[in-house]
Amino acid sequence: MNAPQASRRRERGLDLVKWLALLSMAIDHLRFLIPDHPLLAWSFVPGRLAFPLFCLALAVNLARSRPGVFGRSEQRYIGALLLFAVLSEPAHDLMLGNAHKLNILITLALGWGVAWCANTLQRGPLLLAGLMLAGAGWLSANLTYGMLGVLLPTLCLLALQRGGPWPALATLVVLLANLTPRLGAALLAGQPRDWLIAASCLAALPLGFWLLRTPLAERLRVPPVGRWAYFFYPLHMLAIAAAAWLLRMP
Repeated sequence: MNAPQASRRRERGLDLVKWLALLSMAIDHLRFLIPDHPLLAWSFVPGRLAFPLFCLALAVNLARSRPGVFGRSEQRYIGALLLFAVLSEPAHDLMLGNAHKLNILITLALGWGVAWCANTLQRGPLLLAGLMLAGAGWLSANLTYGMLGVLLPTLCLLALQRGGPWPALATLVVLLANLTPRLGAALLAGQPRDWLIAASCLAALPLGFWLLRTPLAERLRVPPVGRWAYFFYPLHMLAIAAAAWLLRMP
């Protein structure tokens, strides 16, 4: 599978990937409105689409760039990820009710760095990628999706550029990144909801690749996902945390 060519069709496909990632993330976070609510707990199922689709969107942007170039576009991209990773952490902790896991933008920022370095195939950046992976390994227990989540953007980039076994490997890594002991035990027990969770994990990247390469009808208008999406991340978590607090009031 080759990287999609820069065109209007590709841009709309990429925006569809981003919209689906944002929507599935927002649905996933609804479960924090009333923790342990039996109906809201099902929002976890479509929520498994979000992270892999964000990684795929990140990889598409990297595939556009010349390997080894760290120009204004790349600086803005990683700068925005790092800035909003810091700004979003308080909202993330409020929504979750704890600070044991760092927000997803930290995983994505590390993943972008590793993917950019790996794409250069140069000694210096590859050494930097190794250092970032060592740091990710040290922080693995606190990173959302852990070390596998940091590696996923690189695997998505390889899937776009080289095809072959890489799309299947990236898809398998999505499942493994979500495979907690609880989920593994529930799958062995044949729990329907947990089998749907696994299916959602396995479907995320194939769906994203399909959206990127499938021609869209010219009349289909897809609103662009711009920089406002960075603001949406902390603001929607603050809104959910505030709504959850109001729902707990007597």
